[in-house]
Amino acid sequence: MTDRYLRKKPKELFWLCCLGIPYLIWLFSICKELNKKLPKYREFNKILFISLAGYCSLYYIFGITMLFSGIGLETLMSFHIAAMVSMFSMMIMATSAIIRFEKELHLKQSNVLGLFFGIWYFMFGIWDIQPKLNEYIELIKSN
Repeated sequence: MTDRYLRKKPKELFWLCCLGIPYLIWLFSICKELNKKLPKYREFNKILFISLAGYCSLYYIFGITMLFSGIGLETLMSFHIAAMVSMFSMMIMATSAIIRFEKELHLKQSNVLGLFFGIWYFMFGIWDIQPKLNEYIELIKSN
């Protein structure tokens, strides 16, 4: 499933910005697929990343349900802040996975801040990041 998201064209992924969970799957896919080529000492903490993705997914589903059921925003605020911290942590880990992959294979280095903001502002960054990811996945599959 993860390599399916990384093989898509930027235009196909552009519309995912309206949906929270496919964006989380895209971030998870970046880390999982690029992590396959890294040696053990350069891999990221998979349990932490899965926990962050799980919390964000559960918050997305239950938070919207609770808001529609009439629960006040004040009740959800602490859970929302935790979900925001989790999301930023996932973005940092995805950025780190791309940078580590490029260093390991001695590819042209991406700008770390540019990559992070491209992931954060998904609607604009997808046009630059996804073509690189498509190339990287082809490199992984060919080896």
